[in-house]
Amino acid sequence: MGALAGATVPVVAAAADLTKGAAVTGPVVWHLLGYPFEAGSMIAALCACVAVRFYVVQHGAGANRWLLDIPVSALAFMFTAGIIVTARPAPLTALLFGTGVGALGAGIIKLAKGYVDRWLGENTGGVK
Repeated sequence: MGALAGATVPVVAAAADLTKGAAVTGPVVWHLLGYPFEAGSMIAALCACVAVRFYVVQHGAGANRWLLDIPVSALAFMFTAGIIVTARPAPLTALLFGTGVGALGAGIIKLAKGYVDRWLGENTGGVK
């Protein structure tokens, strides 16, 4: 009887740990300024964005390329984070978003300017 009890105690303890661990059923959710997002997706997207910005700067010309790229990279990080908070994609899709936004770089400024120009043109009766 003692041997049977000695063998079942670890099994019962493992089952208790299994049910305790099974209570976590979804991804970890963080909050940024009150907006929820999946932590894994944000980490994946920002890491992809950092990697692409590093790659782009390494292949850029000029002695001051790092200094010039700091504001562009900061803008790319903010847009990447904004997309992840808004879209709440799966980690693989988040990697693609981070890679794409990082590759856009200074092109983000041109896209944003076009968006604002269109918005201002529609909201001011076509007057620019």
